[in-house]
Amino acid sequence: MSDEETMEHLHSVREEMITSSACGDYRVTICWPDGAPPNDGWPVIYILDGAHHFPVAATLMRTLGRPRCCMVPGVIVAIDYPEETRRDRDYRPYVAELIPEPDPRGGVYPAGGEGCAEAFLAFIRHELKPMIRNMLPIDNHREALFGHSYGGLFTLNTLFTQAESFRHYYASSPSVWWNGSYIVKSAQRFIQQSAIRSVPPERVLFLSVGEHEQSLEEWELSLPADTRQYLVEHRWQRRMVDGVRELASLLQVGHISALQVELFIHQGQSHQSVPLCSLQKAMMHHFKRG
Repeated sequence: MSDEETMEHLHSVREEMITSSACGDYRVTICWPDGAPPNDGWPVIYILDGAHHFPVAATLMRTLGRPRCCMVPGVIVAIDYPEETRRDRDYRPYVAELIPEPDPRGGVYPAGGEGCAEAFLAFIRHELKPMIRNMLPIDNHREALFGHSYGGLFTLNTLFTQAESFRHYYASSPSVWWNGSYIVKSAQRFIQQSAIRSVPPERVLFLSVGEHEQSLEEWELSLPADTRQYLVEHRWQRRMVDGVRELASLLQVGHISALQVELFIHQGQSHQSVPLCSLQKAMMHHFKRG
């Protein structure tokens, strides 16, 4: 391998502490190539729950962003918190009433605090993105968002309310069950509005979910009977696989111009393991070479 080829896939990493007057403090980890940028700037992906997902994303970039591999080099921006997480607030939209989720063991699950996804998105768009663009040459037409679970809910909500924010949206195991299937109703409004005003061109949505998010994994079959029963009831109540599949179908038959929707049900994967698969698929798609 030549010195020029070697330099192409070297990456720098930097951590920034950013204070938003509206949202609080964030720990942002940035990874970028050391080589010369393309004429239009680097493609970039913004990743929620960054402390969990940045190591995987950075490894994928360093491994597959090499010459003669399937990805072009690009920028990773991973967003997380310096101390206690605020993901319930940041990733969930504001609703007038929080609908309690029944607990199969009795009662209801804690509803959590009031959501404020609108303010968090404003932080990303109007504070974080300008900072990244001032720091690095960025291709504004090749920006992506990846989120898992509540992060996937935020990713969908962003697409449905401010589609111009990103070009590619990667929603891994989005919480379609949350608040009485709130995001499905949001999708229906999005489809209706898209019939009146067009979606910004060339938007892509990847929806992904693990096969065992609605069933037991093989190793769980050896758990105590009461634990197995609880897991079965809990997962069937949330209907993650069916819900994500139905959401994908709703969007696909909605005939939204300039929006490509892809569904991936990852075999053998759980809610905890599937982001490894969905993040790899997101990275390989967004940074696709050629």
